[in-house]
Amino acid sequence: MSLGRWDIVGVFAYFMATGVFAYLVRRTRSFAEFSVGSRKVPAAMVFASMAATYIGPGFSVGFASKGYSSGYLFYLLALTYPLQTALVAFLFAPRLSLFRDCHTIGDVIARRYGRFSQFLAGVISVGLCIGFTAVMGKIGGDLLHAVTGWPLTVSVAVVTMSTALFTFTGGVRAVIATDAVHFTWFSIVVPFVLLLAFIKHPQGADAIGARAGELTHAGFVGMSWIQMLAIAVSFLLGETLIPPYANRALAAQSEQASRTGFFLAGLYCVVWLAIVATIGVVAHGLLPPDTAADGVFLAVGRAMLPYGTYGLLLAAVIAIVMSSQESVLNSATVALTRDIVGTVFGPALADRQALIASRVGTIVIAAIAACAALYAPSIIDGLLICYSIWAPGLLLPFLLGLYLKRTTPMAGWLSMITGSASSILWQTVLREPGGVPAIFVGLAAGAVAYAVGHLIGARRDVIRTSAQEVVG
Repeated sequence: MSLGRWDIVGVFAYFMATGVFAYLVRRTRSFAEFSVGSRKVPAAMVFASMAATYIGPGFSVGFASKGYSSGYLFYLLALTYPLQTALVAFLFAPRLSLFRDCHTIGDVIARRYGRFSQFLAGVISVGLCIGFTAVMGKIGGDLLHAVTGWPLTVSVAVVTMSTALFTFTGGVRAVIATDAVHFTWFSIVVPFVLLLAFIKHPQGADAIGARAGELTHAGFVGMSWIQMLAIAVSFLLGETLIPPYANRALAAQSEQASRTGFFLAGLYCVVWLAIVATIGVVAHGLLPPDTAADGVFLAVGRAMLPYGTYGLLLAAVIAIVMSSQESVLNSATVALTRDIVGTVFGPALADRQALIASRVGTIVIAAIAACAALYAPSIIDGLLICYSIWAPGLLLPFLLGLYLKRTTPMAGWLSMITGSASSILWQTVLREPGGVPAIFVGLAAGAVAYAVGHLIGARRDVIRTSAQEVVG
């Protein structure tokens, strides 16, 4: 991929401006500022940061690829994602914002199930964030490799470690501020590319609609009902209150700001996914038939944008990668500090020590993710793997902990271990026998384990209370 002079100027100008902006908002003096922005984030910034976070490579390059190969199939299945965002807005995010002294999901888990469960929540959260960062680093590295010709290893490292610098210096405040800049940029550039594609398409709107129907029908025919159900459930549950989103709820300045920000982000998702899926559809007739599906998003931009402006789209794509990576890295390092290091060294960890540990953790986690990115699968497949671990491993006890009046420690840690382990074993060792998706197996196993742990724990509490009464 060769770039013109003005393309290169456009890319560098964008990132110089972003770098200056990040520098201006970088100042962070406490761990509370680093982790939850001192809980002063307004609704508009919650919305922009949420949207910029979930619109990663999967919800841009990945969905354009799926639109090219299967029309609106994945768009229709993924509408469960904005549905879950709306549900979170009205049911869970406001509830989570009541935990004003918590910094992570693990902090909430500790309140409901104890410190060992908090440690497990930290392990799952950090592992999940490394997986997300690796998937994003892969597409960012592929892009930089195609543009510069640098080795893929170097390209992945440059993208991921550059992103880590934003988080290292300013924490969630810098992340949310730069997210807003990235969000504004790609919200302008990407719809403009689609508009040009419609205007310049040689076959017209009727032909585009007919092709969309053919591709979508073929996609439905080529996939079993259980596969489609698994994808829909994965988008419904796989990112529900994952660490970056939970951090936005905890950082919101009020319950109303949290609710409004999440709801608007869900509405935006419906429109955004339609835009990128349509880019994949209109690519038929604009691009050669042998175009690789994963390259469609950029190839359409290359064909549509006037000379010298293609760099604007490249900047938008890199912004998409970086905005997601920033949020995930920040959440990972906060979970590492609070839920893993904090449970090992106890509450004696001072604020200054926690801030230093978070900054060091940012670089360490980014380095691990950069190595893992070299082995990451395709974008959507990588996201679905992460979803299949998150929902069974941590989501169930977390949501139940928000609403149940009485919980037991055993229910929490037994559900987390059983749910995540079952899902991992089902898809890696057993290779999903019978075509049953791992997320279903993990959710069922985690639910049973939670019920068993709750019954045993409740029974122990009754026996302990009776013994105390007898002694008394």
